[in-house]
Amino acid sequence: MSETLPFCKIKLQYLLEMVTDHDLDDNALRVALYLALAHADHETGESHPSFETIGAAIGKHAKSVKRALNKVEAAGYMTIERGTNKGKSSRYRPTETALKRATIRRREGDKIVPLSRAKGGHSCPQSRTGLSSKGGQDRPPNRKQELRKEHGRGGATDLPDEGQSGVPHDRHQLIFVPRGICFVRDWDDRLARVGMPPLERLLPSVRHGQHLGFWLPARTPAPLGSAKWEAQKVALEKMVRSAHDRRENAAPDPVSGSAFVPISMGTTRAKNG
Repeated sequence: MSETLPFCKIKLQYLLEMVTDHDLDDNALRVALYLALAHADHETGESHPSFETIGAAIGKHAKSVKRALNKVEAAGYMTIERGTNKGKSSRYRPTETALKRATIRRREGDKIVPLSRAKGGHSCPQSRTGLSSKGGQDRPPNRKQELRKEHGRGGATDLPDEGQSGVPHDRHQLIFVPRGICFVRDWDDRLARVGMPPLERLLPSVRHGQHLGFWLPARTPAPLGSAKWEAQKVALEKMVRSAHDRRENAAPDPVSGSAFVPISMGTTRAKNG
C-alpha cells in the first residue's frame, strides 16, 4: 500500500497539496499548475519546457519563472535538474515525498467515496422496494362515484314536466340553483338591470333532492354585454316561453299546488290566468 500511484491518478491530489500551502505564493503556484496540467509525463509527472515557454504561457518573464520554480523546489514539491545554456532545458519532477502524500490523500478519498472504473459514479447497491411495477392501485370500482361522473358528463336532465323543457342538451347545460342563496340574488339583480322580473315570477320552483330552486343556464350570470351573457339570456327566454306554452291554461303547479303563469320577457307584472 506504500507504493506511489502513477502521476495521472494523483495529479489533483498533488495540486491540492500546493493549493492549500499558505507559504507558496501565487506565481509559484501558477508555474507548478502549468507544468502539471500542460507538460507533465503521464506516469512520472516529469516535464522539461524552457523558462521562456512557461513565461509566454502564463504571461511572466523568464526570470520570474525561474524564481517561482526555486520557491516550488524549496517547498519540497519538485526537484529541478538544471540544464545548460547550450539548448538543454531544465527538467522538473515531483518529489517522492509529495507523490506519497498525494497517494495517501487519494486512497483516503477512495475509502470515503469508492469509484467504479467500469461504470463511473458511486459504487453503491441499488435500493429497491417491493412495489409492483404496474401503476395505480388495485381496488374494486366505486359504482356511486362512476354514476356521479356519468351524471356530470351528461349534464342536467331535461324537465318537461316542470315547464322548463325546450333547451337542447347539446347547446345549454342546466344548473340547479336552490332558492334563497346568493346565486339566486345575483340572477335577480341581473334580470332587474335588463328590465326583467325576478326568477320567482319567471320560472316555477322545482324540487331537486331536498331543495326547491330553479334550473338555470349557469350558476351565476355572465358579465353584462358579453357573448356568454347573450347566450344565457336566449336560453332563459326559451325556458320561459316553454313554461308559458305548457301552462297557458294555468294548470296547478305540481310542487306548490298553485297555478303558475310566467311573465312575458321584458315586463314587470304577472299576467292573470
